[in-house]
Amino acid sequence: MQETSQKITDYIYQHFYDSDRSQNSCVLVRLFKTHPYGELDDSLQASARSLMHNNFPPYEMKCWTLLASAGKEPQCNYVDEAPNIVIPLVNEELVAQMPPISERILQLGLDIPTVLGIADEKMLKMEPKLLNIFYIPSAQNSQFIAEQNSLIIPYQLKSVLGIGGLLPSGSLFMVEILFNIEIPLNLAEKLNVLAVAVKTALLPFDGEVVFNNSPNTPIVMANNKIVPREILEASQLIGLSHVLDFYQDEMLRHASRLQSIIGKLKEKVEERHKQAL
Repeated sequence: MQETSQKITDYIYQHFYDSDRSQNSCVLVRLFKTHPYGELDDSLQASARSLMHNNFPPYEMKCWTLLASAGKEPQCNYVDEAPNIVIPLVNEELVAQMPPISERILQLGLDIPTVLGIADEKMLKMEPKLLNIFYIPSAQNSQFIAEQNSLIIPYQLKSVLGIGGLLPSGSLFMVEILFNIEIPLNLAEKLNVLAVAVKTALLPFDGEVVFNNSPNTPIVMANNKIVPREILEASQLIGLSHVLDFYQDEMLRHASRLQSIIGKLKEKVEERHKQAL
């Protein structure tokens, strides 16, 4: 999953390009995933504990984990060197006090208990359908973007867009794009289709090997069950259905636009014909 995540962030960073200015229109692309503490490698577990006064958390405690990143600076392209690579989501109260994370959860249409794995039944109902965006039109001085001094101000970032949803294992994923141009809401909403594509790419690895340095054997999830193959296949079919629905809507929109253009051209032709007579 980490290798696939890196390909996703690289692709998005390279293809959001401003041809007028001959430069990338985003400074940084990151892919996050919530992951059980007990299934992190030793170094990531140590990083999580360092934020918890070296206390040992429960195996199943979810952590906000950076899987991949791509960006303008060389250090942005190496996930192992990135700061805050893993943030422990200790409990509902503490997560609610972290606006940069809690706001992402809320804007995606989720609640904190669902993300923390407390409301499993609700998650199972929401997972197939929930794909949404996290959108900050103006990043400067926003309480929902923590890295004001290290990213927002130095690189003059304008807008932040996150696209994400739930995986069958109960994990939340989010691709976060930090733009150096302003992204209007109507464009941000259209980019939600990327969430479908990202989820479809990550699905085959959900409940299996996540990190590049993991052994080539399936990782047993916190509930001691691998995500059943039939659930993954069903989620893939639902994802493809979302893609088809999006393209159908886009084709209908373009068809409507073409009809409008044709109608205006006919009016002009008729008007010129009358003038000629």
